[in-house]
Amino acid sequence: MRRATATRASMWTPSWPLASRLLGAAGVAASGTIHFQLWTSGYSVISVIGPLFLLDAVGSWLVALALLGTRFRVVAAVAILMELGAVAGLALASTAGLFGFQESGSGVGGQIMAAYGTESLAVVLLAASLVLTRGGLRRG
Repeated sequence: MRRATATRASMWTPSWPLASRLLGAAGVAASGTIHFQLWTSGYSVISVIGPLFLLDAVGSWLVALALLGTRFRVVAAVAILMELGAVAGLALASTAGLFGFQESGSGVGGQIMAAYGTESLAVVLLAASLVLTRGGLRRG
């Protein structure tokens, strides 16, 4: 008697696109948590920057949940753009200033470096999930 060969991967077979999407979602959520911690530690009183930190926190958490609950590539693309915007805003605030605010030092407990790390990691992992997904960026 001949055995049928399985054409589907077992549930234990590693899925690199899934793993990178889930870890990317964790990076997005961590970035949001850092922004919320900074907002509660005093950034909330900074004009324009304070509300943007709260918006980033809530938006990051919602996008991270969407990444967990969907396979839509557009959600990953939105998350990448959001994280790149956060990195650019932080870089600008740390150098030339942003909306009249100049970041100094490393933030509360080194959270600025943690923000750079989580945001950059999320971008790399989510970009990898898009590339590794069958069909890459072309499929819908």
